[in-house]
Amino acid sequence: MAPLAIHTIRSIARTVALIVFSYCAFPTTHGILHITEFMADNGGSRLDRDGDASDWIEIFNSGADTADLVGCFLTDEEGNKTKWQLPAVQLPAGGFLLVFASGKNHSDADSELHTNFNIAKAGEYLALVAPD
Repeated sequence: MAPLAIHTIRSIARTVALIVFSYCAFPTTHGILHITEFMADNGGSRLDRDGDASDWIEIFNSGADTADLVGCFLTDEEGNKTKWQLPAVQLPAGGFLLVFASGKNHSDADSELHTNFNIAKAGEYLALVAPD
């Protein structure tokens, strides 16, 4: 297969993944949360506070009210739904939250957030899990 065809297949796969994520939303206290975008192979498009090109996940609140993220989780393991717990962050209606998937494990709500896992660029499970 030609390199262009492989690139096209990967682009299509990413587009399909984003469409699937946009339908995988759940209501929380006053909000509806979605993973709207993620970067599993950050070539420097966005750097974290340490200057590292870490993987990242974007969460969007499409609800009409502020969402309280306390008790929500991010995970890259289907068998471990509570791998990394989001701190008590208030995400306003129409607001976005960027969480770095760096493995650095920073969960201070007043600082840059980093999960305790990275995202495999070859593809893997990724979920935003409701408190219940």
